[in-house]
Amino acid sequence: MSVKIGTATDYADLLNILDTFLTSTGTALTPSFVGTGNGTISALGGSAGVAETITVTFTSATAFTVSGSVSGSLGTGTVGTPFTSTKTNFTITAGGTAFVATDAFTFAVTPTWLSKRRVSGSEMIWQAPGNGGADEIIVGALVFSDVGTDYYNWRLGGFTAFNSGAGFGFQPGYLGGPGQTVPSPVFTLWNSSIPYWIIANGRRVIIVAKISTVYVTAYLGFMNTYAAPGSFPYPLIVGGNLAFGTEPTFNSPNWRWSYTGPEMRNFPIPIDTAISFDYASSLRLRLPSGTWRGFDISVSEQTFGQVWPFAYTNRAQFDWRPNLDGGYPLFPVVLFDHTPNIYGELDGVQATTGFSQSSENTITVGGVQYLVVQDVFRNTKSDFFAVRLS
Repeated sequence: MSVKIGTATDYADLLNILDTFLTSTGTALTPSFVGTGNGTISALGGSAGVAETITVTFTSATAFTVSGSVSGSLGTGTVGTPFTSTKTNFTITAGGTAFVATDAFTFAVTPTWLSKRRVSGSEMIWQAPGNGGADEIIVGALVFSDVGTDYYNWRLGGFTAFNSGAGFGFQPGYLGGPGQTVPSPVFTLWNSSIPYWIIANGRRVIIVAKISTVYVTAYLGFMNTYAAPGSFPYPLIVGGNLAFGTEPTFNSPNWRWSYTGPEMRNFPIPIDTAISFDYASSLRLRLPSGTWRGFDISVSEQTFGQVWPFAYTNRAQFDWRPNLDGGYPLFPVVLFDHTPNIYGELDGVQATTGFSQSSENTITVGGVQYLVVQDVFRNTKSDFFAVRLS
């Protein structure tokens, strides 16, 4: 994964930062390692729009060479010092066991995302290339705000193509159909400084933002489907942290990040009551039929989608504990319904326990690091998930 962590000055600056990150650097996929050392590789990314495999080969405990399957030799580097080039960037950190000659990391880098529309601080539509560089995944964000009510949000969108002459809500494949009034998931922000985490690959981007003491999230791009590519060729997810079955008026305080109603839920743990409309959920999946399916975590849901494991826990008595070794268990977040269909799982998002847990903790499993996030303002044992950072 390619990761960017920082602080934006406000909601508009965060949109510009996201756009620059996606369109100016290629993204890196999960690295693999063969050898003796147990150090880590992080801050991975690609600089130029080239899909290739990067190999980092150690020549000693602290020195390595870097090459690309397309670009050839990219230079040499040193453990503990960021490596930068026109093709890839990363940092290797030493572990308790030193690297030895012939140890090697390998990872793939993808081309950059393409900007299809850019209105600075206001509207973005991107085309993601896919992890193999052969897909055309169209997603975007549109700012809507009200100074008097003090909210500054993004409306999130997923599309099947891009029409330069059409507005955001009239793009092909938009939730509910071009130009329809079906609400889309919302990402609630504010007009002040915003600590953020952006995690991207060629198929999707996840954004985590801290607004005051709450954590809000967005997901734009493909999930990992269990179906054959030919039967589910466009498994597009649009996820935010707020959605209404009936949207309030434009100047309603319910649009603000501080709203604590049941509709305010991060996408991996969407609304916990059975829904009447797909668009009442902050987590939406485009089905092979072209319709958009909404998901909830109600154990009684029989019509719309559900999310495992959150839909199969007694929320009031949830007592999922850490592992016996003190570590935290991680489980895939799986989307399914009672048709029955098991669609697949969110890419880079895991369910975990909130027992003795707090947001911004990190979980490391097999050298892979995860960021712990709570469900907006909720922080009971059943309200946490983890986002993969490497």
